[in-house]
Amino acid sequence: MKYDKPNATVASLQSAPEDQYCLRDLVNFKTCGWPVASVSQAELGSVLEAARSHGAGAAVIESCQRVEAFHESQSCECAAPMAWTGFDALLHLAEVAAGLHSVALGEEQILGQVRTSLASAAPRIAELGGVAVAAARTLRSEEEFNAHTGHLLDRALNLTGVPVTGRIAVVGAGAVGGLVVRRAVELGFTDISVIARREPSNAWFDSRTMRYVAFASLQTMEPVDVLVTCLGSAAKPLDATQLPEIRRLAVDLGTPRNISGSLAIPVLTIASMLSAPAAQSHSEARREALRIRLREILHKRLVMASTDSRSHLGRLRLEVERIRRDEAVRIARLHPELSAEAVEAITRSLVNQIFHRPTERLRSLDPSLGASLVDLFAAEPVLEASS
Repeated sequence: MKYDKPNATVASLQSAPEDQYCLRDLVNFKTCGWPVASVSQAELGSVLEAARSHGAGAAVIESCQRVEAFHESQSCECAAPMAWTGFDALLHLAEVAAGLHSVALGEEQILGQVRTSLASAAPRIAELGGVAVAAARTLRSEEEFNAHTGHLLDRALNLTGVPVTGRIAVVGAGAVGGLVVRRAVELGFTDISVIARREPSNAWFDSRTMRYVAFASLQTMEPVDVLVTCLGSAAKPLDATQLPEIRRLAVDLGTPRNISGSLAIPVLTIASMLSAPAAQSHSEARREALRIRLREILHKRLVMASTDSRSHLGRLRLEVERIRRDEAVRIARLHPELSAEAVEAITRSLVNQIFHRPTERLRSLDPSLGASLVDLFAAEPVLEASS
């Protein structure tokens, strides 16, 4: 494994004994990735099959842009077009979780998707992934990102020069549809229609300022200036005969694509937004600066993790995390109305609030006293051999 040396801080970490431990720990950690933005249903199915072939212990992350499998193996022959190994694979996972590869820089939804994938992964993958997520969270707290998927509406309007006027229709009332509607309101659209199977009961839907249109009436509704589709991956694509008259722009945020065939007006997809030149010259420069900073944070997290793994503090963290995971599974079973992301966020936040101060003080305890304290949390207390 070879490291780049972007600055003195990273170089000094590379020579630390703990860092050598980390290198050995990451030797079989791999990432295999496939770009899937705006692909067909058949193409997406083939990619998902290839990603899941890495076994039940892999963490498979599905987003509207890519499908990636994080796993451990000495060799991999899946023929993925993108692949990373060792520290580079872990850094890539941290970059994904931080939103550095998202069209909307720093978008918040991807962090929850990564956490959900890691929650069902093998313990070793989940442990390493937890280090990457922690580094991503640190960067996100430093930068205070405020972007979400709804900001793709901004990018579509900017790329095409379409003004924020007239009627906008959003097809789909799921999580993405709700974010797009919220953003449309913030941008200043005042004539908003939401097309769905049933009238949304979500907090973002305000029947006083926007109208609900039944999906069956999509084709016959009044002409719109902008139409945005946000249907799920299982939805059948819509052709021109199923759509109303669109005067200026159609934005297809589906993977697979929601709109099939060609229309008389521009159709912007996630793939076309990814391939378009950056709206501002400093965009890529900022992403690169954020990658360098994230690399530094990840190095420090790895050193901390490798040191803690051999200490009573590290054992305590592992035992508390085991308890948290068991409780998260129980909560999800008892409360199916809660999303996996919500359960993860709630349980992690609660554990962090309760244990942050005690674990910091634990660092200063006598090792034998610290070890005894940790045994109180262990499923099977460690018993010293009798003399």
